[in-house]
Amino acid sequence: MPFRKLKKEIGPGVITGSADNDPAGIITYTTAGALYGYATLWVMFLITPLLIVAQEMAARIALVKKKGLATIIENNYGKKMATVIVSTLLLANIATIGADIAGICAVLGMITSTNWILWLIPVASMITYIVLEKKYKVIRSILLGLSIMLIVYILSALAANPNWSDIAAGFVPKIIPEIGFITVVVGLIGTTISPYLLFWQSSEEVEEHKTILRAREVKEDTIIGMVWSTVIAVFIIIAGAETLYTNGIAPSTVENIALALKPIAGELTYTLFAIGVIVSGLLALPVLAGSTAYAVADLMGWKRGLNKKPHLAKGFYTVFVLSIVIGVIIALLHQNPVKLMFYTQVLDGFLTPILIGILLLICNNKKIMGDYTNSRMYNILGMILLVTMLVLDGLLLLTL
Repeated sequence: MPFRKLKKEIGPGVITGSADNDPAGIITYTTAGALYGYATLWVMFLITPLLIVAQEMAARIALVKKKGLATIIENNYGKKMATVIVSTLLLANIATIGADIAGICAVLGMITSTNWILWLIPVASMITYIVLEKKYKVIRSILLGLSIMLIVYILSALAANPNWSDIAAGFVPKIIPEIGFITVVVGLIGTTISPYLLFWQSSEEVEEHKTILRAREVKEDTIIGMVWSTVIAVFIIIAGAETLYTNGIAPSTVENIALALKPIAGELTYTLFAIGVIVSGLLALPVLAGSTAYAVADLMGWKRGLNKKPHLAKGFYTVFVLSIVIGVIIALLHQNPVKLMFYTQVLDGFLTPILIGILLLICNNKKIMGDYTNSRMYNILGMILLVTMLVLDGLLLLTL
């Protein structure tokens, strides 16, 4: 595909995939690498086509109906179902926002040798200013730029001089029969196929004013974005495995993870990891708060959209700002953002199968989708994801 055409077509899919690697995701991937080495790499390999299918279904539904996911769920499965889903999304998103803000500020404080609390207001204010004051195209360009910068995680892993034969062995499926491993796998799936990404991409496809005639472009954008997301995740796991796992260091705080890399893997790996946390956070926060605002506005029937000025979509922007403000409060109150980050991803792991089930039902309903229902392959992959999530969630509940 020519670069000019590629540059024109990429957008919501790439931004969504990149935002998947937020600080909470980074901690989850690093935790997987630190606790189990390369043993979970096969999970990321197998989950990539499932991630693509989930996101493409959400995007395709938005193209056909020209509505956000919350509105479509309400219209077809009732207000109660939509309210439960949006409420769970709200809880997980705001907790993740708080953890992500804490993670960014912790790293900024570490780099500048200042108290991390001093960075809370500047970071929150910058994100809020960009979203409130800039046009959608500007916001889109900023997020795409940050998406490309996530390459620092590939460089960070390479700087740690990983053992490639051990990495190759990690892509061979292996189950470790213990609760910790199951929890990590649920967390990996929950952070990789995050509910907020489904809501965000469906809403952004509406923002882009694309029609179903451009479904192929959207599919290509989604594939590029999700593959990029998984590649970054794999290299984060590699960095955690090669440095923390091999030295028996369990992650406890963002600062400890970064500082542990310094004597083990050197200044370069430490610096790249720190930069990556900041970049990923600045990318993910608008997506997290934005997906929350989209979902609530759709449920309430409010005008919404980043292409609208604040006074024309007051409810939408109020939810966005409140999400950031509450996130700052959570960051101040919570003493261990790493645990908060990790367990919000596990919570996402329980919401994900509900959403996947709904997406499958919608995408197989000819009354809703017309000629754009799922192919047999999409249904098979979607069912694999649904059954896998339900089994893992069940095992986790039984062992608690």
